[in-house]
Amino acid sequence: MIGFTASAWTQVIVAFSIFVPVLITAALAWVFLRGARNDPDEQLRRRMDAERRAANAAARDNYS
Repeated sequence: MIGFTASAWTQVIVAFSIFVPVLITAALAWVFLRGARNDPDEQLRRRMDAERRAANAAARDNYS
């Protein structure tokens, strides 16, 4: 194994303590936010949005 000085080990430990939590948080966010597409409330909101847009488009067509 390559010999490191104490300051080098300190830098490695500090780097891990910064980057590992960030990577774990990013992975957890990806897992949980990806699952939001299958959320029934989100599906209902999207369906209501689509119906509202269709109604607005129909109203504009009838008005013109």
